[in-house]
Amino acid sequence: MIAFAHFILALCLLISGNVLAQQQEPPPSGISFYVLRVIYSAEERQGAALTVYNKSNTPVLMQSWIRPVDSATGDVETGWQGVPAMPFILTPPLTRLEANSDITLRIRRNGVPLPQDRESVFYISMKTLPPQKTTGDQMVMTVVSNMKVFYRPQGLVKRAVAKMAPKLHFHRQHDQLTAINPTPYWLTFSRLSVGGSPLEKPALRLMVPPYGQQSYRIPASATGTVSWQLIDEDGWDTPVAQQSE
Repeated sequence: MIAFAHFILALCLLISGNVLAQQQEPPPSGISFYVLRVIYSAEERQGAALTVYNKSNTPVLMQSWIRPVDSATGDVETGWQGVPAMPFILTPPLTRLEANSDITLRIRRNGVPLPQDRESVFYISMKTLPPQKTTGDQMVMTVVSNMKVFYRPQGLVKRAVAKMAPKLHFHRQHDQLTAINPTPYWLTFSRLSVGGSPLEKPALRLMVPPYGQQSYRIPASATGTVSWQLIDEDGWDTPVAQQSE
């Protein structure tokens, strides 16, 4: 996985309206980031920051908020309705992002408690809406991007994933491969294979929780060495680690 690349906001389309007008303008292009994730260390007294770039010639209205992770899928919890309360304040929550400009979102802690012996993970959701003509038959299209934010309490270093990767170990039972994480960090696979048979990318969205475990379904015929790489703080793959069955 390559860090410091532009990532177009095209993860989810939410459509409202009746029919598409013949003169419908396309959604904005050029909305991008230079990071894949946000690492928020408790030592950062001013909070963490995420810069959003609008490299198009069209201004957009952008709404941002924090949402929890769906533990069953590893994706954003789309059904979250405000409970439980999120432990961060995100500013500005609503802003106009001008054409060919950028804005920095600031993430700060509030009074909601978080574990102090392990990392916590959430999503920053950002919804952009381009200028629209007010006609009765026009489709209004918004684009939502979700980015993980990892909060690391005091005592956890800001760069740790590469050193944590070899500490994972695995247990297999029939068609289930269980990854056991003895570290205080959330760990995300970029690659995971058994005997050369790789798991599909959707399965790898399931992160391995701190001091916990995560199970993955594998082909019953897959046997041999377990090989894996993690995604580090910059979005790069960690070195290959292996465990013999």
